[in-house]
Amino acid sequence: MTNVTEQEGSSLERYAWTGFVALGAFVVLIGVSDLTSSGSNSTLQENAVNELFIGLLSIVVAIGGLRCGERWAWYAMSLWPVWIVVQGARALSAAKSAEAISAVVFLMIVLVALLLSYRRSFRPRA
Repeated sequence: MTNVTEQEGSSLERYAWTGFVALGAFVVLIGVSDLTSSGSNSTLQENAVNELFIGLLSIVVAIGGLRCGERWAWYAMSLWPVWIVVQGARALSAAKSAEAISAVVFLMIVLVALLLSYRRSFRPRA
């Protein structure tokens, strides 16, 4: 496990992992909201558990790996765009335009965070 010193790269590159922590926390909040909603059915509860798991796992990977510039963590976080595109397509097919628009916004945030963290994660190994 290689740690990157805090002086490498711009501050945007050094703290790009916080975007994934914020996004993970937001997904956790959505999951908690769905889980505790009064009219929840089994499908909504299942989605809520999935959102909790995805959000918490993303937070752990961002803090534990991406913050240190680990390549495996960058690859793990590169699955976010795939998940967001699938969720956006599902929302479009269900005629949920607000969810589809939010998917585009989240996709842009994730792509910027991935681009900013790329150089830090793929630096030459000593």
